[in-house]
Amino acid sequence: LVCQLGVASAEHALAAAKVVEADVDQIDINMGCPKKFSVQGGMGAALLKNQEAAVEIVRTLAQNLSIPVSAKIRLLETQEKTVAFAKAMEEAGAAW
Repeated sequence: LVCQLGVASAEHALAAAKVVEADVDQIDINMGCPKKFSVQGGMGAALLKNQEAAVEIVRTLAQNLSIPVSAKIRLLETQEKTVAFAKAMEEAGAAW
């Protein structure tokens, strides 16, 4: 069972993940939602344009949870940018 979170900060991500950690097999960060309410709050697809925040969220969760963390992303403007973003998530601790 995977819990997908829409978050804009590592602090909120960790607080939310800790609530469900014992009940799920994985935490997935939604970095793909293009809806206005997500993007205007710095969540979802907004994280694709704020790699520093995305890395901080994944790193914080990976270092503080006992379960894997993943990030759902969308394709970026180029293949190179997409691969670079995915590698940054992996280096931050994303399991897949």
